[in-house]
Amino acid sequence: MKSEKSRIHISYRAHNRLTEALAAEGHELAVLRPCSAVSEPISAHPDIFLCKLGSAPRSPVFRGNAGLLAPEYPKDVLYNAVITEKFLICNTNTVSEELIRAARELYPDIMTIPVPQGYTKCSMVVVDESHFITGDRGIFRALEKYNKTRPDDRPAAECLLIEPGYVELPGYSRGFIGGASGRIGDDIWFNGDIESHPECEKIKAFIESCGLSVRSFEGLPLVDIGSIIEE
Repeated sequence: MKSEKSRIHISYRAHNRLTEALAAEGHELAVLRPCSAVSEPISAHPDIFLCKLGSAPRSPVFRGNAGLLAPEYPKDVLYNAVITEKFLICNTNTVSEELIRAARELYPDIMTIPVPQGYTKCSMVVVDESHFITGDRGIFRALEKYNKTRPDDRPAAECLLIEPGYVELPGYSRGFIGGASGRIGDDIWFNGDIESHPECEKIKAFIESCGLSVRSFEGLPLVDIGSIIEE
C-alpha cells in the first residue's frame, strides 16, 4: 500500500534502493549529513537529533539542540526516546527534560516506562502506539514489568523480543533493529532485507497482526541508519 506523501528524515547513508523507492512514491527526503556534535558512526542518525512525538504517520517531530550533544555517552542520547500517544519509553536519567516536557504537554495521560538503555529508539521498532519490537532484553523486561503492574484502565505495551544483532553499523560491532527501520504510512520500512534476520517470519507476523505491511529490500544487509522518521 502506498503511503500519503510526506517528509522523511533519513541518513545520507541509507541504501540507495530505499531512498529511490521513497522518492518514487513522492515523499520529500530530508537527508541528514554528518554533524560533528557526536561520534562519526552516528553523526547522521536522525534519532540522535530528532524524536517523533507519536506513532501516527503525521505526528510532530521534536527537534533537539545539537549544541547540547557531545560524543561521549550519555551526552549523545538526549533525544533518543520512544514516544507514542500512550507511552514515553526512555532512560529517564539520560534523556532531555525538555523532550519529556514536550511529550507530557502533548499527551497529558502518557505513561512513562523507564528503561536502562539510553539508545532507546535505536533499539525499538515502533509499530504503533502500543506495539514494539526489540532485541534489547532490558527494554523488554521493563515493558513486561509495566504490563504486570499497570492500572487496569491503562493499556498494555505489547513487545516482541527478538534475537539481537544481524544489523550492521559501521564503526561498531553491531547496530540495532530500531535504527534500521521506520513507519511510513501503513508500512514498516527496513533499510535492507528483513529476510536476513533469522526471526524475520516472527517480525513480519507481528507487524502484520497490527494491520501494517513490511517493506524491505532483497539482498541488502540490514544497516542501522538512526531510524527513518516520517513527518
